[in-house]
Amino acid sequence: MTFSGKPTTFVEQQIENDGFWPDLSVSEFQKGYRLPAEYLVELLVTDLTTAMVEVNRDLAKCKGKWQAAGITSVKSADPMVLPERTFHTATYKRAVYCRAKASLLTQFATITRRELAENTGKEAPERAETFLAFSQQAVRSLQGRGRITAQLL
Repeated sequence: MTFSGKPTTFVEQQIENDGFWPDLSVSEFQKGYRLPAEYLVELLVTDLTTAMVEVNRDLAKCKGKWQAAGITSVKSADPMVLPERTFHTATYKRAVYCRAKASLLTQFATITRRELAENTGKEAPERAETFLAFSQQAVRSLQGRGRITAQLL
């Protein structure tokens, strides 16, 4: 239950992915990333789906490289070909869930309007930026890149 008095209802809904990357769970997202109970299920699903598409696009080259090595799914990859598959599944979900939370946090101000209901933990712009950075770190990890890179122009 939140301070608003609205109980958090966990939604047992799966979001089907492309078959290569793992499917996503709305309840896993709600529990793991402590989303406010005020969010409608439809909003959660929409932002999760959008984040999934964006992360999949960011990882398209990585996916192509692994598919060329014979991997058809990260979850069922041969441990001799992709020994870190469990790590990759968890990192992929972190990339998507953090990106979705970053998007959702920017929308929180439109959900509660009373000044007394202001919650800087949910509404501060730097919260969304922090979760977007977490997502980008996870994507870079999956791509085999470090947190910081330099490019010769």
